[in-house]
Amino acid sequence: MKTYKFLFAVTILFIFFITGCDKKSDQNEMTFDQKETSANKEKELQTKEEMLNIREKEINEKDKNLNHIIDSVVAARTGIAQTDGTTTDTSKSKTKTDTKDKKDKNKEKEKELNKRLDNPKVAVNDYLEYVKRAFEGNFDENMKKASQQWENRPLTAFKNNYKNTKKFIVVEEPQVVSQKGSDASVKVKVKQTDKVNGKDVDKQLTITYKLIADKNGKWKIKSNVVQ
Repeated sequence: MKTYKFLFAVTILFIFFITGCDKKSDQNEMTFDQKETSANKEKELQTKEEMLNIREKEINEKDKNLNHIIDSVVAARTGIAQTDGTTTDTSKSKTKTDTKDKKDKNKEKEKELNKRLDNPKVAVNDYLEYVKRAFEGNFDENMKKASQQWENRPLTAFKNNYKNTKKFIVVEEPQVVSQKGSDASVKVKVKQTDKVNGKDVDKQLTITYKLIADKNGKWKIKSNVVQ
């Protein structure tokens, strides 16, 4: 009987010993994991700090370049240029350059304007654009601009002609039929939707405009024939 009790006691002590070893092993393992996690976080923080430093250097470099550009612009505007430690007044040469550039731009604008005024097709295009816009926006304002493309056509006549029109579309672009001196003819196809007896009625029209140019080369519509 005593032998059994002794063996039982030995068994209990052995179990406690094994359990204690396992706990110690687990604690050691947890401590290692915590150290490894801490080391990873420290490395991540260092990496972020290095990236921030690099970014800060880039920003400082951009600021220096920007300040240099601003200084150059200010110097150019004041007409003072620094050269070999001496100052040279460049305002006169800059004024001459600006004047030349302005003249060149005015010449280009004049050429473009003359090209428009010399083309009767453009005059018809402008007129049709105003008519189209009248049904998409301000009717009175666009009808007024459309009437100004004619040699002599009162605004009331335009309003009466289009008072029942709901939509206006250019089907085919204007084409110059003939042009001789200050006279020209331009043909165009349009589609018009009118309100007739409470219903929308579509009709496609071929219109030939007769134009005349004044002494400045500006074309005006003097009449039209609708087919």
